[in-house]
Amino acid sequence: MIKKILIYTIFITLFILIISIYGLLISIFPRRHITDINSTDLGLKYQDVTLKTSDNIKLKAWFIPNNKTKKAIIVCHGYPFDKGNVLGFAKFLHNDYNLLFFDFRAMGASEGKYTTVGYKEVEDLKSATDYLKNKGMEDIGALGFSLGAATIIMANNPNIKAIVADSSYANLDLMINSLYRQFFFLKYPFTYLTKLLTKLILKIDTSEVSPEKSIKDVSAPILLIHGKKDSQIPVENSYLLHKANPETELWIIEEADHGESHYLKKEEYETKVLDFFSKNLK
Repeated sequence: MIKKILIYTIFITLFILIISIYGLLISIFPRRHITDINSTDLGLKYQDVTLKTSDNIKLKAWFIPNNKTKKAIIVCHGYPFDKGNVLGFAKFLHNDYNLLFFDFRAMGASEGKYTTVGYKEVEDLKSATDYLKNKGMEDIGALGFSLGAATIIMANNPNIKAIVADSSYANLDLMINSLYRQFFFLKYPFTYLTKLLTKLILKIDTSEVSPEKSIKDVSAPILLIHGKKDSQIPVENSYLLHKANPETELWIIEEADHGESHYLKKEEYETKVLDFFSKNLK
């Protein structure tokens, strides 16, 4: 009997360890997605740009100029996709702004061996704002989806004067907990090991990867958008962000799942976002 218990204990321990390692690896080494679209396909002229981060990673970007203004919007994609994935839904901004789209590290066509799901990606965003400042842009806003939204909030970049955060997560610990929710009581050792491995291998404390903490210090106006039926990043994340900074605006789209807000409420979405940037980028 004792021998069987020991065997079962070893088996369960190995199972938890293997699943935790696998969960971490597939998270930080996502399959690259290259969306088969560029701004020319949408009738927009663009310039291929290479940004360079403070840790010497080259990021591929598109700058879409608007010669009528010195205002610009940076558009940040979600995990694990690329700049082309958000091009279609953000093109409405071009009538009023210069636009900059870029691929986060380890995604799309950018360099980088692994993603840190927002932790080091704040440096990617800084390279984007530096590029726009060097081009003479006077006012910069940012629109981010999912990972992109979380990164913009955590960056708390003084050059970004207005933020639209669509479907941001509140903290990485919450996302890891959500990743293993289907394992019921076993989710606790899974999440503990994943957090421990992240700290040992990547030197990242997941509790510090937290837009919820960062948003308290962000002085730029923020519009939070979230689908109430979001199955990937539950709507509670945006509620937590709004609670952490009650000065933020919060718009919940009742029937929307992850990435569906613009699709389901296209006219209202574009009007609300344009009004927000117009009011805050002066």
